[in-house]
Amino acid sequence: MTAELKQTTEIFKNDKIVADDWAYIADDEALPAEGKLIFSLKRFLKEEQQLKQTNLTLGVVLRAGEKAEELSDHLEALELVAVDFPSFADGRGFSAARILRDGLRYGGEIRAVGPFILDQIGFMLRVGINSFALDNPRLRADLEAGNLNEVTAYTQPVFARKEAPAGTRPWARRPM
Repeated sequence: MTAELKQTTEIFKNDKIVADDWAYIADDEALPAEGKLIFSLKRFLKEEQQLKQTNLTLGVVLRAGEKAEELSDHLEALELVAVDFPSFADGRGFSAARILRDGLRYGGEIRAVGPFILDQIGFMLRVGINSFALDNPRLRADLEAGNLNEVTAYTQPVFARKEAPAGTRPWARRPM
């Protein structure tokens, strides 16, 4: 059994803290007439055709262990994919985000959810995550204070961000 994701009231997006206008909907919950809803992968795939005929704005949450590739033929229907980080020590969300952004060329919002920590945000940005659920008061305080630690040197290229070689070693990269 998986734990329910906590509904956040604020997110960090575009270097600002803003109100979160998305809501999670349980698999057995009735659909409202309108709104921005985040569905489980299972429910979204099962009800996609019906959901596309509503006035809802659609999002899905990818839990740790679920394959981002399952969304490859469905991304045009989604404005948001929330990637779950169930623990700061669980890195599967990084892989899911990179597959979405670089492999599947998803251009919508990719949101990190779960108990991630400030030190991970720089790496999350590199793989294409562009919004962050703020359900950790310490994280919010650090972001308000401008303590976003950025990664400025790395050895693996990504396509989600513009990079250039750093020096004479082709594997050394830096942001542009």
